[in-house]
Amino acid sequence: MNPYENNNPYINNGYPPPRPKAGGEGLAMAAMVLGVLSIVTAFTFTIYPSLVLGSIGIVLALLSKGRAPKLASKAKISIICATAGILFTGSLFASTMVAVYKNPELLEEAMDNFEEQYGVSYEELMHMMLSGDDIPVQ
Repeated sequence: MNPYENNNPYINNGYPPPRPKAGGEGLAMAAMVLGVLSIVTAFTFTIYPSLVLGSIGIVLALLSKGRAPKLASKAKISIICATAGILFTGSLFASTMVAVYKNPELLEEAMDNFEEQYGVSYEELMHMMLSGDDIPVQ
């Protein structure tokens, strides 16, 4: 008989030892939260938060794998959610740009809003940037 069996409470009580947690469980959960937040911020029509949260979510999901042979289901879900948020944001941005540049009235309104907000027209700002002139700060 093994002398160490007497000190092991799991053998004496008949219960199996607890399974250790997977190493990347916390990272996978954080990635899933960021993936869902990426979708939520994409539907609020904000560009940067969705892209940043989605990108970080994908990286964390991939890092959660560690040395395991497969990705955890939470990590797979987070990759899907983060990718969906990024793609939705990208398609929204692209369709907005196409609509603004194809419609002269929308383009003119966008240029007026730019000049009202920054105090200089878009064309003047581009000319100043390309010529190296100082850009006025408002």
